[in-house]
This record gives sequence, C-alpha cells and structure tokens, in this order.
Amino acid sequence: MGVAVEVEPDGAGGEARPCAIRFGTRRVPVDGVLDRWHGRDWTWWKVATAEGAYVLVHDEASGEWALAAIVGEAPRDDAWPAPRRRGSPH
Repeated sequence: MGVAVEVEPDGAGGEARPCAIRFGTRRVPVDGVLDRWHGRDWTWWKVATAEGAYVLVHDEASGEWALAAIVGEAPRDDAWPAPRRRGSPH
C-alpha cells in the first residue's frame, strides 16, 4: 500500500512538517510531531494521530515519503485489572 504525506510549514520558518498521511484514499490527520531526527539523506518523523503513532521517513533528495513503522499505543492504566496481591480474596 502506498503512503503519501501532506506537509505544511512549521510556522517558525523551518522545514515543512507532516500534517496528514494518506493510505490510498484514506486520510489520517497528524495531531502533532512527537520526535524528529536527521540522517545523512533522510529525515525521520514520529507523529501522533487519532489512530496511534507512526514513524515516517522523508528522502531529502527525491522528496519521497515512506512509512517506516507503526508504533503501538501504550497500555492504559484501566485497560488491565490491577495485579492481585498474595492472600487477597479478589
């Protein structure tokens, strides 16, 4: 499945940042940038969406984007019952 990334200026006059990811015809808005790091020819972006986090990689030379990883959501405190203590009746 192809991935396309919509970008917008970051407001501080720096490089453009991802604002939405397209998986085919499905558009997923980016809620925020969690992290960004630069390689020799690539820039990696960890972004938050309503669906969870994604890691995107941007090829600076060609301008192309790729999906590098889908990051699972951290478990919520209320998602699992609390561990039982020894001798506890519950």
